[in-house]
Amino acid sequence: MTSLSVISKGFLGALIGGSLLLWAAVVLARRRDHRLQVVAAAAGAVVLTLLTAADLVNAHYQYLPRLSDVLGQRDWPAISQQQLADGGKAHPRGAVVSIAVPDSGVGFSAKHALVFLPPEYFTQPDTRFPVVYLLHGSPGIPIDWLRGADAAKAGAAVAKKGQPQILVMPKLSRNWLDDSECVDGSKMRVETYLTHDVVPAVDAQLRTKADRADRVVGGMSAGGYCALNLGLRNRNTFGEIVDMSGFTHPTHSGGMTRLFGHRPDLTTVVAANSPDVYAADLPPSPATSIYLLCGTGDHAAMRQMAAVRDELRSRGFDVSWNTRPGGHTYGVWRPGLAAALAWSGAHAA
Repeated sequence: MTSLSVISKGFLGALIGGSLLLWAAVVLARRRDHRLQVVAAAAGAVVLTLLTAADLVNAHYQYLPRLSDVLGQRDWPAISQQQLADGGKAHPRGAVVSIAVPDSGVGFSAKHALVFLPPEYFTQPDTRFPVVYLLHGSPGIPIDWLRGADAAKAGAAVAKKGQPQILVMPKLSRNWLDDSECVDGSKMRVETYLTHDVVPAVDAQLRTKADRADRVVGGMSAGGYCALNLGLRNRNTFGEIVDMSGFTHPTHSGGMTRLFGHRPDLTTVVAANSPDVYAADLPPSPATSIYLLCGTGDHAAMRQMAAVRDELRSRGFDVSWNTRPGGHTYGVWRPGLAAALAWSGAHAA
């Protein structure tokens, strides 16, 4: 029951139909002067109408696709850190675990990251695996990858095809609405946190292939910008980049001063975090492969990404360009993630 799709046409049709029936009941009760029935029917109609409107928005973005997501229930296999340490048990669909990220005092102290481990992690105890770092959008939180993007399902699917990968979903902001842009800003040093805290913590605690060639950074929306910028700025750390619908320069509701602070070199710092500015000066080595994906209806992002694609290709980068029908939604990113993992898995094979 909890796997029921709440964004299907059938479910939405039922909500709309139920709302109309309740409003019809209100009209009928008024005609018969049944006041208590009017109140009860009207209350139900208002609630169901609000739920219908909310789910129509949800269906557009496909943010919470299942009833379990709406109820806050887990729809993927999960284990504790103790169970991971104990080992010895197979997990045919893989498993999600929360690992600790020690605070080194870099200025951003998210203490945990979600990790998907493929089935082979449990059945092949001497094997090491490539790692994909998945950066969430804004508004957003790490669990969005498991809900809207079906990361656990995608990870299990590529593992079944012989491309097992560890998927790491770190926290990039203080809360759902906070937008760090994954930069070293005036209040949060998220770039340093990711490269100096998260990556070493993952390599220390899990059986990873701890080299740039087997380390991918990917993201969607604002996280796509994060992945492109972080990957290009830290090419000794990440050998591959997956950017889904990301802009090619930092954006922030409060502007660049709010993001980076009042500083005399603000223009220089913004340019140094804008791939559409610095791509023209990037050397071709170390070799970096880039997977770009955008919805055909996501016009602003597509224009920016296409321009950077052309610039990077002219600089000798291996850039894979991909589009899917749709806009700036999980309807693009969910199948996009599955395709991107197949791409990165083929590179790691």
